[in-house]
Amino acid sequence: MPSIIRTFLLRPGAFFEQRRDRLNGLRGGGLALGIAVVVTIVLGVALRLFADQFTGTVKRDNPARPPEQLCEDGGVGGITVSGCDEPATQTVEVGSFIWDYATRALPRLFFGLIIAWIGLMIGLYVGAKLAGGSGRFGETAEITAWGLLPSVVGVAAGGAALVFFAATTDLSASSPELLLEQVRRLQNGLSGLVFLAIQVGTAAWQAYVWAGGLRVVHEISRYAAVAIAVIAATLPVIAS
Repeated sequence: MPSIIRTFLLRPGAFFEQRRDRLNGLRGGGLALGIAVVVTIVLGVALRLFADQFTGTVKRDNPARPPEQLCEDGGVGGITVSGCDEPATQTVEVGSFIWDYATRALPRLFFGLIIAWIGLMIGLYVGAKLAGGSGRFGETAEITAWGLLPSVVGVAAGGAALVFFAATTDLSASSPELLLEQVRRLQNGLSGLVFLAIQVGTAAWQAYVWAGGLRVVHEISRYAAVAIAVIAATLPVIAS
């Protein structure tokens, strides 16, 4: 294992001390952007594999058919509306239905991670200043971005667990209600504990990184740095 990686994993304070003169907001923004891209890709792969576990089919409104009122009235202004000969509903595979939803949600996740980085950056900076810190905002920006790196591991572990538990469950939903029930079932019992452990572990790792960075950059006490970092890492867990 390269020494820089080992230092980041085991002694984040020393890692940031080595980089103290190079910490800046531009580098932090680039790092946050890269992490957001990787997290989105990893989760996308996991959701694709998860969706493939569903074998049932569901009926949904056919988006190619106009509203029923337009078809029943014989068109608009005497003009026949195209598409009325299409069936009102269509049968789709559940996996395809889930993947369609995921492709719409993944871009929101990407931008949500960028927004989260900005919010955490402001929160960590304000917290350090209230504790008497002296660091610059740009330095805090990069520290915040490095603290998001554990999210990549957390999402990968969570995605792998999701696919594993889905593969061991009979996912043959034939209605949206049954589909929702089966997905909720994955959040209970052993699987639910695994997901919770991954989430808590990721948050603890993030707090460890942020605490080390805040101590170096803002020169605040260990207790203040830990308190600020723990609050920042815990809020997303509570919110979810």
